[in-house]
Amino acid sequence: MTSSLILQLVAFTIFFAFCTYVCIVADPDESHAARFFIGTIPSKICSGFELIFGKRIVSKFEKLLDRSLQIVYLVVVLGSWSIVFAYGYPAIEKSRHISSNHKYAGYLVFIMCMSSWHYACQIRPGNITNRTLPLFDHYEYDNLLYTNRLCPTLKIRKLARSKYDRFSKMHVPRFDHFCGWLNQAVGEQNYRWFLLFLMVHVCMCFYGSWAMSKVLYGEVLDKNLLHATFFNAVTGAEVQADYFIIFHYLFMKYFQICGVFILMSVMSVVLGMFLTFHLYIASRNMTTNEFFKWQSIRRWHRKEKDKFAKALAEGKISSDTGVSSIVVAVSDRISDVDVGCTGPTVAGTVNEGIPEDEVIDPGPLPGNIYE
Repeated sequence: MTSSLILQLVAFTIFFAFCTYVCIVADPDESHAARFFIGTIPSKICSGFELIFGKRIVSKFEKLLDRSLQIVYLVVVLGSWSIVFAYGYPAIEKSRHISSNHKYAGYLVFIMCMSSWHYACQIRPGNITNRTLPLFDHYEYDNLLYTNRLCPTLKIRKLARSKYDRFSKMHVPRFDHFCGWLNQAVGEQNYRWFLLFLMVHVCMCFYGSWAMSKVLYGEVLDKNLLHATFFNAVTGAEVQADYFIIFHYLFMKYFQICGVFILMSVMSVVLGMFLTFHLYIASRNMTTNEFFKWQSIRRWHRKEKDKFAKALAEGKISSDTGVSSIVVAVSDRISDVDVGCTGPTVAGTVNEGIPEDEVIDPGPLPGNIYE
């Protein structure tokens, strides 16, 4: 049974890692696996559904898919809380190692969790129109990421730090990213609610992990499992306790509680890192959109600098070659790609507008005027 459990854990880990790589980490433009699983397969399925059910039914289904992450959120969160209420609370009531008052604290955390998600979903990021332009026009153009030009979609002046969001079909002021868990863009007027949503959920996961760990560790102490003798159900042989056997015992006896504990522990780390990232860029007065654009510009600048230094060393150009302004070289080549929670949906945001055989000295890298 032990080897079977190990194989199951290994299989789950490999499957989870593969799904994470294909769906989140890999770039579909560069990874054949990512392009196949999140591009080719869904496209083939949609084409098949259109032939069977017609375009009208498929269109309604696609609208439902737009809220798929919200549905996943509700299933995971409400399902986890249901387990806590049904299995965790009775265990807390019986345990001598955690106060029963934490049941009431749990209700408060649950209300805060759902309320923060509700408000983050409902409060809009702001919408730039001809009428609301003066309301959001309070950032100057840096003439690098943002230039004074028209939005090609809505034909209105594209304010600095704004971006057209094709999902909501709005021009969003101080655009940060599109959040599938909220099914809306995060921008100037709802970023604080997005941060509150993140903070509440990070606290919830840490608190839930701690509470469930107290229940499980209390079981280990009360039954003296560290010094207990177990019996192999298949062979009948006596087995001395070790950490893996104790984990196996707890997992089999308290499967629901252990499942919630593992989920909350993992999400504590993931959401904690995500919150740390947003607190970092907020402290530098940056958005997710700008953070990844600056990363792309730095990569381009480093590449052009290296190319210029190599050409200079090989004698292909002279040292008195003029410096090309990075603003002129890059500003027209920065594309407004979709930006999600983990960054741009395609790799890089600076288009390949300069031929590989052309050598320029991009000069010094300008600073971010919004910091």
